[in-house]
Amino acid sequence: MKTLIIWCLVSQAIILAGNSAEKGDVEFSILIKNEMYNFKKPAVFYHCRSSKKDLGWHKSLPSSEFSWSFEVPQFGKGVMIHNCEFRSRLGTAKIEIETLSTTAILCEGETCKYVIRRNGIYFIGSELYYPFGGFVELSRPVVKLIEPWTPWSPHQLKDLHRSNQNRS
Repeated sequence: MKTLIIWCLVSQAIILAGNSAEKGDVEFSILIKNEMYNFKKPAVFYHCRSSKKDLGWHKSLPSSEFSWSFEVPQFGKGVMIHNCEFRSRLGTAKIEIETLSTTAILCEGETCKYVIRRNGIYFIGSELYYPFGGFVELSRPVVKLIEPWTPWSPHQLKDLHRSNQNRS
């Protein structure tokens, strides 16, 4: 009886793996939302790129969203890395977003959400934790600051001021 149960479980795993292998890569989206509400000059400029695509610079005002889609190989066999640079009145921030097919657990589906707030860039999704000393892995909702704003340096401000004067 025990052997029969084990055989059934192994057969199920093989069938499921075979069925999902036919589907190909896993599609994901990254969504960035500006939440710089009630703030003087709330515009944020950001630029994201991966090894496959440069998404260019975008201007974002409060409540505006920007998203894009891409594919990653199944079963955690590959990773897609997006590097994003943010610029606002408060300073700059750079983040690296690594996406694997197993990231769906953390992103609550196939859309990974990031928000821009007064004190930096946040990830909104889930995180894994181990409440019983590593025996059981669970997930819980999280709103996590992943990169605070780095204030503009005097040198950067001087260059910015100079470039604005040259435009006039």
